[in-house]
Amino acid sequence: MTHRRLAVIGAMLVLASLGGVLGWAAFAPLATRPPAERELLYVIPQGAGTRGARGDGPFSLPAELHLQLGARDILVLRNEDDQEQQLGPVVLAPGQTYRLPFHQPGAIQLACSFHQGIGVVIYVASPPGPGWERLWWRLGRGAR
Repeated sequence: MTHRRLAVIGAMLVLASLGGVLGWAAFAPLATRPPAERELLYVIPQGAGTRGARGDGPFSLPAELHLQLGARDILVLRNEDDQEQQLGPVVLAPGQTYRLPFHQPGAIQLACSFHQGIGVVIYVASPPGPGWERLWWRLGRGAR
């Protein structure tokens, strides 16, 4: 065999291997992740309630939260402030932590003690479907 033929065979093997890896990434089922890896933690810092009431401090919770089923679908709120805080029906006493697991895709708008009159919208996306969507998700380019 000539060197050229060996190079072509080598290139074909590399491309076939790459195709196999990409095919697996696009169609392999998502592994079940432990709850601790699916949590999105927001800490309400000390003094946040006082600063928020005066309007001179940044909110510790954004007006929009983005979650994805199977990847990051548990919202964890920890209140380190000395005042109670509220997100929808959840009232967090000082020092309390609360976990909100989500099981359905959709958008949920909740009243929030930090966003008076505006509230917080929680967007929960479906798990990435097989094919291009899952491949892009696994490569870190999809929605998070």
